[in-house]
Amino acid sequence: MAEKIPRSSDVPNFDTYPSPPPEGQTGQSGVERSFVERSSLEQRAAELGAAAGKIAFIVRQTKANVEKLAQRPIYDRVSGLAENARVRAEHLRRLAEGRAQELTLTAREKTAELGRHVRKKSAELVRQAKSGYVRARYEAGKKVHEYPVHTAVAAGALGFLVGVGLRIRRARRAY
Repeated sequence: MAEKIPRSSDVPNFDTYPSPPPEGQTGQSGVERSFVERSSLEQRAAELGAAAGKIAFIVRQTKANVEKLAQRPIYDRVSGLAENARVRAEHLRRLAEGRAQELTLTAREKTAELGRHVRKKSAELVRQAKSGYVRARYEAGKKVHEYPVHTAVAAGALGFLVGVGLRIRRARRAY
């Protein structure tokens, strides 16, 4: 990028340089020459200088316009994109927060429902176990009352078998 041209009274302004000499300016020989009396070389140089000045002026204006156009829209565009991203992030955060609350509430409801179901089922199983125990005890008492000799022989046999099993176990552990 080209450097900026410093503005001071020492540096000529090329926008209007070289301007045609004012009427009545005297030349080097002291003879008054008008704009028409210039040599073709001087005329051509003046035209080229005027064209260079116009080009410099146009370039300076264009540069200023481009800087104004480029800086503000780019800044606005970047600011807009950043704001849009911020708004979308906030929106997504709120959606995620809401969804997390919904899932938490649903999980709590399911857990409470499952807890109620487990308590209900366990109470039913306890009741069934108690009734089964009472019925088995009743039936066992009835059988003992009906068959007392058979019960005594079965108890003796069971005691004998438990004793044999304990002896075998002790003998195996000794080795």
